Amino acid sequence: MAKQKKLDIDIKESNKGDFTAWAKRNGFNDTCSAANSVMKNKKKHSTRVVKMANFAKNFACRRR
Repeated sequence: MAKQKKLDIDIKESNKGDFTAWAKRNGFNDTCSAANSVMKNKKKHSTRVVKMANFAKNFACRRR
């Protein structure tokens, strides 16, 4: 089994958990399902939420 590289990602402390909190407030079970839903319908969501969803898909959801 190959070792995974640790990604050096810097997220401001004030922004940590924002997308997860948004996802829970909007009735999603987890971050990845929320990110998939947002990315399928970008026009329905604000630019900030789309950016957070894109980040989640690229980094958080890829590890599974």
